[in-house]
Amino acid sequence: MRPALPALLVLACLAGPPAAASPSGLHEVKPGETLALIAGRALGDSRLWPAIYAANRDRIKDPARVYPGQQLAIPALSEGEREAARREAEARPLRALEDAAPRE
Repeated sequence: MRPALPALLVLACLAGPPAAASPSGLHEVKPGETLALIAGRALGDSRLWPAIYAANRDRIKDPARVYPGQQLAIPALSEGEREAARREAEARPLRALEDAAPRE
């Protein structure tokens, strides 16, 4: 016996977006952490910080500043996305952004 179409639609809605579109996890920022440090620990390469910044633009105003307690999405990245993030990190080094950021 085949399930009814409405039941399948409900199940599809509950399943959410495809796995490739979902983040690989959340990270709570600890004191002293930077996007580069988080990228190194969570994604295995500190140069992937632009990908974390892009995934959290609604939570991060300035990529040179993250704050303890912030919950950041850690995106799942294809190899192409990893390469694009590395190119962006080379063009826009986080250290330069940190040095230029106004102190509070």
